[in-house]
Amino acid sequence: MTAGLRADIDAVMADWAYYIDHDDVDALMDLFTADARYVAGSASLHGKDEIAARYRARTRFGARSTRHVYSGLRLTEVTAASVRATSTWTCYAANEPAPVQRAAVYLVADFIDRLTYCDDATWRIAERTIVEVFREPSLAPVSGPA
Repeated sequence: MTAGLRADIDAVMADWAYYIDHDDVDALMDLFTADARYVAGSASLHGKDEIAARYRARTRFGARSTRHVYSGLRLTEVTAASVRATSTWTCYAANEPAPVQRAAVYLVADFIDRLTYCDDATWRIAERTIVEVFREPSLAPVSGPA
């Protein structure tokens, strides 16, 4: 494994955090393969359309302020075409516009990803499984009209 590979995968993770925190779903979708699989809790999604719909639903019923931070990036099962990446993520969240007057952790989770090296020389997420470790349900995105 090279430092360049690690930097490339780290860039994908950093972009994902930035795009989700800034509600840029179109840019977020460019980080996934067309047939990506995404599993979080009871949700099992396949393809960019289903994944995009989940991300767009976060703000459908009101403001959502988040900041995602991660650490512990580990790369295993490395080949020229794919890599397994695991990392630990913390999500600070509030269902109100920024600036929020308190910092509250919504979720601490392990992300288990498989990234694929695509024809355009870009690493993309082909599979993402989010395994919750700690969760504060009161900070979940609003799922319907108040």
